Amino acid sequence: MNFRAIVRAYDRYLERRAGDARLVGWRSEASQHRKFAEIAELFADDGTAFSVYDVGCGLANLYDFLKQRYPLATYKGCDIHPGMTERARLRNPKIDVECRDILRSPPRAKYDYVVASGTFNLRLKTGKDRWEAYVKSMLRAFYGSAKRGIAVGFLSSLAENKERREYYPSAPELLDFAQRRLSPFAEIRHSGSPGHFALFVYRFARVLTGVPPE
Repeated sequence: MNFRAIVRAYDRYLERRAGDARLVGWRSEASQHRKFAEIAELFADDGTAFSVYDVGCGLANLYDFLKQRYPLATYKGCDIHPGMTERARLRNPKIDVECRDILRSPPRAKYDYVVASGTFNLRLKTGKDRWEAYVKSMLRAFYGSAKRGIAVGFLSSLAENKERREYYPSAPELLDFAQRRLSPFAEIRHSGSPGHFALFVYRFARVLTGVPPE
């Protein structure tokens, strides 16, 4: 996959906008945090210390979200855009981020949870079929680096007012792919808006809260 056009698109964000959620394509910080809360349901019931690998981390704003709500979590992020990882380090030197394309160079370590929020929204002029094949390859890479599970936020094919340059997959089709190719323990969760959903894939069956195991 050639990422030059996407890097240039985010270059324009870096040049024109302040260092907030809008810089990485979100309409507001509140919108970004709602999507963080959605993918964080992956480990909401995990009372142990755990590690999170954030793919397409941008400015690593998820780090701040985790520190506020999950103090036992350790964070590492990656992004294909060197300017983003550099800006993330300038924003907070304690943040552990790296410039990495995980398809070409998978992370050396495995993490409890691998997540991405909005990473695949912008496909620009890449054809839908090609972008979808890329997304599925990335989901395989996510799952290969995760010890417990993955969560990925997407725009939805049910969204109204679609943008031509963005990616709107079918939730049932992605779920079918995940259950056939990754793990049978997968689910789709919809946020408050029908225009977004998150795909969760687990390595092991989960016991539902309040429901005794069989």
